[in-house]
Amino acid sequence: MPSSRQTFGADEVSIGRLSQILADLPAPLARGVGAAFVALDEMARFRTGKPFRALTRAEQDAVLGKWERNPIVRPALYGLGLLAKSAHFDALHAGKRAHGLAVVSDSNASPAEEAIVRADDWAHGPDIECDVVVVGTGAGGAVVGRELADRGFVVCFVEEGAHYRRDAFGRGLVQAQTKLYRTTFAWGSPPIPLMMGRLVGGSTAVNGGTCLRTPDFILDEWCERLGTDDLSPASMAPRFAHVEERLVVAEPERRHIGPIADIMDRGAAAFGWHSGPIPRNAVGCEGSGFCGLGCATGARRSTELSFLPGALAQGSMVLCEARAVALLRERGRAVGVEVESPAGRTLNVRGKAVIFAGGAIPTPLFLLRQGLANSSGELGKNLSLHPSAGVGGYFDERVDPEDHIPQGYMVDHFLRENILLLAAQPTREVAHTLFPVTGRRLTQALDAVPHLGMLGVMIRDRTRGRVWRDFGGQPVVTYDLCREDVALMKRAIVHGSELLRAAGARRLHFALVGQPAIDSDAEFERFKERSLKAAELALISYHPLGTCKLGRDPKTSVVNLDHEAHDLPGLFVVDGSSVPGPPGVNPQLTIMALAARAAERIAARLS
Repeated sequence: MPSSRQTFGADEVSIGRLSQILADLPAPLARGVGAAFVALDEMARFRTGKPFRALTRAEQDAVLGKWERNPIVRPALYGLGLLAKSAHFDALHAGKRAHGLAVVSDSNASPAEEAIVRADDWAHGPDIECDVVVVGTGAGGAVVGRELADRGFVVCFVEEGAHYRRDAFGRGLVQAQTKLYRTTFAWGSPPIPLMMGRLVGGSTAVNGGTCLRTPDFILDEWCERLGTDDLSPASMAPRFAHVEERLVVAEPERRHIGPIADIMDRGAAAFGWHSGPIPRNAVGCEGSGFCGLGCATGARRSTELSFLPGALAQGSMVLCEARAVALLRERGRAVGVEVESPAGRTLNVRGKAVIFAGGAIPTPLFLLRQGLANSSGELGKNLSLHPSAGVGGYFDERVDPEDHIPQGYMVDHFLRENILLLAAQPTREVAHTLFPVTGRRLTQALDAVPHLGMLGVMIRDRTRGRVWRDFGGQPVVTYDLCREDVALMKRAIVHGSELLRAAGARRLHFALVGQPAIDSDAEFERFKERSLKAAELALISYHPLGTCKLGRDPKTSVVNLDHEAHDLPGLFVVDGSSVPGPPGVNPQLTIMALAARAAERIAARLS
């Protein structure tokens, strides 16, 4: 990461920050990362006769460029480079905060927050009694719990993560990754980071605020497959409307979306594609930061602001920093969970029913460890990810992505082709993640960020992965992108590129490992003609789904249409893992509407 006109190069501060990050990793993993850096350093001898550290800047840059095109070396270079870049730009971001980066102070607790208690601070004995135990406070857990509280049930929400106020948000990528996220990888070709929130509010507290309804044709598919009319567009419409009202969903003001809206409109109009603003649960958002770092202004109405307070005001509570370690059963029914605090304290939370809403990775992992709900053999299978990639265009006009809403506009013209194009405007401290390059190629790309129009391209995947178990506290997840999905991702990238070029982009940059920037028509035509390999794709996923399969038949599904486990009465799963399949759009609203429906069913059962 050499210095350039606009971008600070790596220095001793960067090295110090990287050392801190490694020190926080499990010792075996930290040693493995260190060994990989040493191996890469020595690998330069094969080409130059000297280790990388002994080369001149120009020689280093030349070696890095060759490594980026080497299919054997580039995965290691990409992974280690991502770690080093995160450390460097996090250090720069910390310096920016020290010089007055504005973050809204929110140090005073609201009355509802008095019902949010750390497990280590619970002072009323080893047992907590309630009507319903809900494990998780994200899109599934907070909604189903609030709906049950509105029906007169006292709910205890169990949340593994901590409770953060606004002044803890917006503090850089590394802080977000270590404090706010449960980040893991789906291992396969290519390896895909899975980004999931681990805090009160779950992923709703760190997502982009996108609120899109499940397309009607997909709801119809689910109804046909599951043999029910209760997921039809007509049946789900009032449930969507209900959660939208709670979230105060609205289209953002165009001035806060910024020039990316004009770019996407120009490009879409050239082909007759439909484009428009994205409905969001962030009324009043002025695009003052990157949503994935947490909303420091409080504009985004994540579940800790929109759903939990109403439940807490009715006598429910949140027990946070409490990890569920065992399911409590009596007379063949689920009646609670045993939880463990960071200090090792154990508590039993008991109720008439237990609802797991930890997400599509944690929920099946817990059930697999307990040996529960898997007579079908489907537990942990059927994992879909909505894989996403990026394509950016550099424009003569200023786009100023840092000053506008990161995800405020879309092209939904290709939904039936299983493709969605979204604005994906980065701030400088996260922009480096969009460029899988090193050396001068990286810093030159970052210099031009004020003129960057970035799109996220997302596909509705056919591939299905699997959650196996956890090893040393880390989930073991596998997912190999199938050939059809590689081709679909290629089409999505081409569509995004065509849009940017038609809008006036003078250079294209892809989130593809080893693919140089494209400056000419001839280069773009060659790119369109060549096939991609899965290993070239630099993908990410925010939407793991489907690992606790919903269905009527106990032989082929994990939970029934009421979201109750076939194998264990009183145990329900209401989160992304019970969504019937990838909806093709950001799934926040889908999970919430299904949770509202599940609450209707669960309340009827308990009554």
